Amino acid sequence: MCTLSYFLTDDGYELFFNRDEQKTREMAIAPSKHTDNAIYPIDPQGGGTWLGVSHWGQTLALLNDYQSAFDITAVKHSRGLLIPHLLSNNTPALSQLKNMDLSGYAPFKLCIFPDKLSLNNGHIAFVRWDSKQLIDCQVESLATSSGVELETVTQKRKQQFKQFIDLRYPASEQFLAFHYSKAEQGQYGVNMQREDAMTVSISHIKVGNTIRFNYFDKQSQLISSISCLKVAAA
Repeated sequence: MCTLSYFLTDDGYELFFNRDEQKTREMAIAPSKHTDNAIYPIDPQGGGTWLGVSHWGQTLALLNDYQSAFDITAVKHSRGLLIPHLLSNNTPALSQLKNMDLSGYAPFKLCIFPDKLSLNNGHIAFVRWDSKQLIDCQVESLATSSGVELETVTQKRKQQFKQFIDLRYPASEQFLAFHYSKAEQGQYGVNMQREDAMTVSISHIKVGNTIRFNYFDKQSQLISSISCLKVAAA
């Protein structure tokens, strides 16, 4: 279960991501600058990540697709390895995906924020790999995933989103309040809490002339922030 939201600005965009995981899962390594010219945290279990931004300003956010049936014996690669691979160069991620053999990956949804994206330029791509084909999905201001009661969870979180966010005048404070909100506990809340699972981290990526990745690890209660100048794409 995860929740993604965003808004566009005059010179870029801001993205917010709550990662939900089993409480028994090993704590992630906080975001850092990697040699592949990208900033992202690392999941020790698979060695990959669920969220990353390149120095060119392209951001990729991965959500598991729990609803698609697949043959687990056919899975050869961790889904989390996709983002470091796709961000290692400034080729648009969607172009790379369309030329990749994805048959060894479990189903996923990937939201792609291109490097030149802003309020008046470009568009976001949201694609789904269902273990058979890559499908274009409708792009909305809020995306969520859930292994249980997806329809109900999505509806509840959309209701909460509307309570916090004024899309006519979006602001960081509104989105942060939404993602940190504990107004509704349990599996329906965006800041999720269940007996077996919880929101383990909250991320905020801001891309403009500079790039900043703010990260709050709920398990350790540590806050970190990584920033760099945005590199102009060739």
